Amino acid sequence: MSLYLDAARCIHTPRPPIWMMRQAGRYLPEYREIRERHGFKEMIKTPDIAAEITMQPIRRFGFDAAILFSDILTVAEAVGSRLQFVEKKGPVIENPVGSAADVAQLTAGNVRDRLVYVSNAIRLLKESHLGQTPLIGFAGAPFTVASYMIEGGSSPDLRKSKNLIFSKPEVMEELIDLLVRATAEYLNMQIEAGVDAIQIFDTWAGHLSAEEFSNWVHRPIRAILNRLRNPAKCPVTVFCKGSAAFWPSLATLPINVVGLDWQVDIGAVGKLAPPELALQGNLDPFMLYAPAETLINRVQHILESMADRPGYIFNLGHGIMPDVDPDQVRRVVETVHQFNNERIRT
Repeated sequence: MSLYLDAARCIHTPRPPIWMMRQAGRYLPEYREIRERHGFKEMIKTPDIAAEITMQPIRRFGFDAAILFSDILTVAEAVGSRLQFVEKKGPVIENPVGSAADVAQLTAGNVRDRLVYVSNAIRLLKESHLGQTPLIGFAGAPFTVASYMIEGGSSPDLRKSKNLIFSKPEVMEELIDLLVRATAEYLNMQIEAGVDAIQIFDTWAGHLSAEEFSNWVHRPIRAILNRLRNPAKCPVTVFCKGSAAFWPSLATLPINVVGLDWQVDIGAVGKLAPPELALQGNLDPFMLYAPAETLINRVQHILESMADRPGYIFNLGHGIMPDVDPDQVRRVVETVHQFNNERIRT
């Protein structure tokens, strides 16, 4: 039995499952030990290292699901972006997209070959490490990946991306459609390699208006979902930062789970969302800096607000920050593990 997979399918569980976005990474001392010896891209592209990092939070905390250690920009590199990860700066793309000629230099045709290290890591995890813990594969949604490719890296306002939408929408459409094809093939590769679930991340969707969201987020994600070959019926989650405004739109997609950020009242959403749609979230990641009692009280409040809903997965409303104390993560996990849905109902 998997609490995570059951909850993702809206099957009643005795307590909510828990995993956290970015649960494998820089806040863990065992990760930092590996990072001292290897570059970030090297860690992602070396299957045994990626598998080890994936397992670190499972061993330490007993999360109910593992998520593959990788990055959403693997697809950008696979289609032709010259990607580097610069210490204390983050991702840098040396050939940003700004014209139809730039898009013409990209290709979605060799994604499987260029990302074979991902499927190798998945197979390694499934064959020898995870036991009964389900493995989540993932990809960045086309709009978020496109924004990095256009901006040349991270951007606080996505100025170049929005200017491209308004001034050259045909170029944005060509780029998004190419990323739809590449991302669907990437996720199909992960499903074939053995992941138990997948999540699509759209980190920058909150920068868009409702009309822009419909065109550049909702439409491309639906196109990806229509291309998935999913014989095992792996549950699919879509997470958008900015979900307070857009979760009703996400709820119309053919998915199992909507991931919610911390700006929405998850208990209120639970009363409004379709009963066959599972919800995931949504502790503010900054709560992990709060005093222990404050943190535990907030976790318990979220759990109690969702106790009557069969499809609920505890998570953060975004990823763990790199300087978080691992003991704070442990407190959250222990609080969720001790929670009893039946006790709250009675």
